[in-house]
Amino acid sequence: MRSKKGQAAAEYLVTYGWALLLLVVVIAILLSTGIFNPSAFVGEECVIQPDIPCTGFQLYKSGSSTVLLMSVENRLGYTMLLDEVKVTTTDLGQAGEYTWTTGRVGTELGQGGNATIRFTFTGDKQPSPDAIERMKVSLTYYSCAREVNAACDASGNPHTVTGRITARVLVPG
Repeated sequence: MRSKKGQAAAEYLVTYGWALLLLVVVIAILLSTGIFNPSAFVGEECVIQPDIPCTGFQLYKSGSSTVLLMSVENRLGYTMLLDEVKVTTTDLGQAGEYTWTTGRVGTELGQGGNATIRFTFTGDKQPSPDAIERMKVSLTYYSCAREVNAACDASGNPHTVTGRITARVLVPG
């Protein structure tokens, strides 16, 4: 009679053992697919302000540097003179927080006009492919509204708007 109790206990343990082994295999497969990688859930975005939207952006590797292309559109209702664009990054090109600037752009954008701005991040700190990079954007412009600045030049008060970019580093190929 004792052997029957031992056999029932062994069968019970083997049955649940197979179930646990199957559960471990399923978890290992899910982990290997990268489904639990937090960067898979990060949404890419480029947000400046509603009247000056970022209509497109791309961050990609180019040799030993990283390039950011971003397009902005003028939806202010009047012409604007795009003066300067700055991107502040952390550990992208330079160690720590660093501001990259385009210098004076001087691009006149009519209502509905687009401008494409290019930043090249050089230096020792380069991101790996598929890395998620977060940046702050600062855009300075002059209003060319007739009642404010009819000559559409860099006189008067500049306006500065800020935003953010979250992008995945691509490798062209």
